[in-house]
Amino acid sequence: MASKEDQEIQAKALTDASVSRDPSPPAPNELKPWERPGILGRTRKTLRSIQRYVWDDPDKPSEEKWFLLKLDTFLLVASCLGYFSKNLDQANIGNAYVSGMKEALGMHGSELTYAGNCFTAGYVIGQMPAVMLATRVRPSILIPTLEILWSVLTFCSSSVKTTSQLYAIRFLVGLCESGYFPVMIYLIGSWYTKEERGKRTALFYCTAALAGMFSGYLQAGAYKGLDGVYGRQGWQWLFIVCGIISLPIAFLGYFFIPDFPETTRAFYITKEEADRQCKRLVAEGQKPLGHNPWDRKKFFGIAKQWQFWVLPVGYWFVQGSFPVYQPVMALWLKSNGHSVYERNVWPTGQVAVGVVVQLAAGALSDSPLLKGRRWPAIIVMQAGTFFGTVILAVWDVSDKLKYVAYYFSYFSAGVPGPYYAWYADLIPHDHEMRGFVIAASNMFSYIMSIWYTTAVWRTIDAPRFKPGFIAASVLGVAMIVLSLILRLLQKRDEKRRARDNDGVRDVESPVNFVSNGGDVAYEGPEKEIKK
Repeated sequence: MASKEDQEIQAKALTDASVSRDPSPPAPNELKPWERPGILGRTRKTLRSIQRYVWDDPDKPSEEKWFLLKLDTFLLVASCLGYFSKNLDQANIGNAYVSGMKEALGMHGSELTYAGNCFTAGYVIGQMPAVMLATRVRPSILIPTLEILWSVLTFCSSSVKTTSQLYAIRFLVGLCESGYFPVMIYLIGSWYTKEERGKRTALFYCTAALAGMFSGYLQAGAYKGLDGVYGRQGWQWLFIVCGIISLPIAFLGYFFIPDFPETTRAFYITKEEADRQCKRLVAEGQKPLGHNPWDRKKFFGIAKQWQFWVLPVGYWFVQGSFPVYQPVMALWLKSNGHSVYERNVWPTGQVAVGVVVQLAAGALSDSPLLKGRRWPAIIVMQAGTFFGTVILAVWDVSDKLKYVAYYFSYFSAGVPGPYYAWYADLIPHDHEMRGFVIAASNMFSYIMSIWYTTAVWRTIDAPRFKPGFIAASVLGVAMIVLSLILRLLQKRDEKRRARDNDGVRDVESPVNFVSNGGDVAYEGPEKEIKK
């Protein structure tokens, strides 16, 4: 018979064995769908991995995913629809001109150019006041009201009798449309975090290209189906149809645009969701709206900061680096004897390249690979355009290589979305200044394009456009260099802000520093604000 001591040893051994034994695997119904064995589980796991790179992380908390879904459904959809209608109204005059407006108004010489200059004048004048006004007047009131005004003016365009009336209306249309782009870019950057805003800004920007393509089809349909109806010509119906499209979109804005996180009254966002989003943004180092309000000294303060001077120049480098100022591919196809159909259809592939590249770059810059860093994607896109413009500047190459070069030259058409998404990270310390610099960038690009087109993209240089492609190549290299400089400046500023706030922040990730003496501080997105 075993002694008491032997029994204790055996009992201990049995206990140890039971503890060390591997736990039984979870029952199949306890596994998540993408964790289950078999082809269905592996497929779901693969789709989740793709989603992580194409859109948002599927492992986000459920309340966060629900909030982003609502924000995308209302803010993103409203912004894209409004930007589509804005660019539709902006492009319709060119289609109307070649569809009967020239003869109806007796236009000759450079009068279409003068009408375009009137639009540009109004567009440039109104941008900075609009973003300043958006911090005092709710964007959900300001933007839809401007949309209604330009829709009414678009209707009025169908009834002009003289070029003077056309000039006046185009100036007012430009003035009303001037606030839309900078304010909506400002809003998108104020709601989404570092790893969310790149793809959404790119999606918003892409609607401009779609509007330009749609306008041509719309004019063709209006001319064919409505010309002569109720005594109106096809070009007049184009303006009417554009107004009909724009007006209901404007009214949606009153309900869909949520203002800023700090001031929102949107019916689809609860107070808890707005507060949580404010905390997420502050956790990334973003100062809230009203932290540095507008006053007399603010203009001088903005003028002392490098972002005000460098970022607008960078945006012009982007716009000047691809051949958007002349229909370069269409003119080359014409010189080679291609048909009218080919001259009209093949160049649309350039726009498609810009759209696809921009969406891919926006998604990739948000993905786990780049984690909100914009500069690698920008450099790759600019390098693609540089490849195309250098080949076209050389010119003495095969036609096959020219085809490739024309499409590659539009790679940098994908840069604006990621570039504007970068602004929130480059100007996190001043909410109001960020909107002001967005407007300044767009305004500066419009002003520079006036002389740039005349100087280097002259029609007499067609189809080769050697000065234009050389200039585009130079600006492409300048943008690559500037992207690296911006990254260095960003790292320097982040380290300086972390040091000033007595904390530590990883400059490559949206992990916030801990502040002991600042206005607000977070150890993470779930911490409370410390006043």
